[in-house]
Amino acid sequence: MSKSRFPNDRCSSVKRHFFLCPHCGERISVLLDLTASFQRYVEDCEVCCNPVEIIFRTDEGVIVSFEARVS
Repeated sequence: MSKSRFPNDRCSSVKRHFFLCPHCGERISVLLDLTASFQRYVEDCEVCCNPVEIIFRTDEGVIVSFEARVS
């Protein structure tokens, strides 16, 4: 069994998800908490700093929908 890179984390419940910024089109990523069945929040793009609304749903730890849109 391999060790987690994050001490004391829920490594199987967190996933890095890549997507294109709806403002600048650059490929960026966010860490998603797969224990939440639904989340909606705003995060700034790492490249252009514009706000991006992140909306996603999970089912039993699997991402079933993801949307990144202009906030």
